[in-house]
Amino acid sequence: MANATQKSKRKFKMPDTYVLLVFFILCAAVLTYILPAGTYEMVPDTKTLDPNSFHFIDSTPVNPFAAILAISTGMTNAASIIFTVFLVSGAFKIINDTGSIDSAIDALSQRLKTKVIILIPIIMIAMSILGYLGIIVNQTIVFIPIGLLIARKLKMDPIVGLSMMYLATYAGFIGSGMDPFTVVVAQKISGLPLLSGIGYRTFIFVCLLASAIIYLMIYAKKVMADPTKSILGTHYEWAVEEHHTAAFSAKHKLILAALFLTFAFYIYGAQNLKWGMGELNTVTILLAIFSGLVSGMKTEQMSKSFVDGCKMAVFSALLIGFATAISVVLSQGNIIHTIIYYCSMPLSHLSAYFSALFMFFFNWGFNFFVPSGSGQAAVVMPILAPLSDVIGLSKQVTVSAYKYGDGITNLIIPTSGTLMGFIGLAKIPYEKWLKFIMPLIGIWTAIAAAAVLIGVATGF
Repeated sequence: MANATQKSKRKFKMPDTYVLLVFFILCAAVLTYILPAGTYEMVPDTKTLDPNSFHFIDSTPVNPFAAILAISTGMTNAASIIFTVFLVSGAFKIINDTGSIDSAIDALSQRLKTKVIILIPIIMIAMSILGYLGIIVNQTIVFIPIGLLIARKLKMDPIVGLSMMYLATYAGFIGSGMDPFTVVVAQKISGLPLLSGIGYRTFIFVCLLASAIIYLMIYAKKVMADPTKSILGTHYEWAVEEHHTAAFSAKHKLILAALFLTFAFYIYGAQNLKWGMGELNTVTILLAIFSGLVSGMKTEQMSKSFVDGCKMAVFSALLIGFATAISVVLSQGNIIHTIIYYCSMPLSHLSAYFSALFMFFFNWGFNFFVPSGSGQAAVVMPILAPLSDVIGLSKQVTVSAYKYGDGITNLIIPTSGTLMGFIGLAKIPYEKWLKFIMPLIGIWTAIAAAAVLIGVATGF
């Protein structure tokens, strides 16, 4: 018995998320001592790399002090997202405290009764369309409190609440045939007609979305039937409060109508007026003020709710800065281009099929170092596009290999401030999220790899 007790005490426990991120920051610093520094030159008057210009430069290793200093730099670089987390969380606390969303979910649940599970595919299809069009990606954060509240009311867990918003948006983003920040940028660098290949990419998007819906519904049904089946266990913290609901009143309907109109207005602004995070924060705050006044909340109550919502977002907001610090260290060490250079060298010796797969899995892994989709396109496509000509590989396949590789691992890499912010906001530990998401990552990786190989075989 004593030996069994000692073994259980020595059982490995995953470190806290912040500890993991500091570990990754220091590992990135160690890499700057191991890998030689190198860089590509930019094509004059463009933001495109010259694929034939790589050269080594003087080593710029990042010492431990500078690595920790990168956390402050990461906070500064990710300021717009961090402020959005605070402001959106505070605003949605006011909206949540009106009880409008609770009442609407209760009314809808009573109408659907045992079929309430169909809310998941309905919500996911809507969110995926927004992701496909490139209207929202990081901005998905504004919908997460709604997803969490729906999950809590339906006796699911925070993973379901986050996933019905997050997975759906990223299924659209990954499979998009027209996203302006990734597909369009990559096609422009490759010299392809913009939005070409949209039909095939849309088919792959449907496959990604369908697999995500089925995967999440299986998990949600399991948790609804037996809460102990949740990956989070039975003791976890909710980031939203469940209120005692009254009847679905005219005030509640007015607030929900304002919510939908506000986001429709923002979607219009994002498409036509180039609105970004600042405008998202603004319309959300205005919505919160309107909702509080309509519900009869006093200004003191609204102020307290807003601050309470911001307090709940501290864990999430700080994670974003810590995650961004990893990329800061890699950039300061000037090793990102070196990694590109060494990984591109084997391509000239591979067949078209193996080259396409290599490009896909290279981007799949390289996303750890450059988690920005448009940033990764600017870094890798000037290298991969000319190489595809040399080895006789279609540039459409090269764009797909980049796009799928970049997108899929956004859901698991700790360097993604967006991911760390999302799971932090939902109060889901990183290791628990990995346990839930890795099987779906495997499914999506298989779908994407098959899409790339079929593209080669069909001359896509």
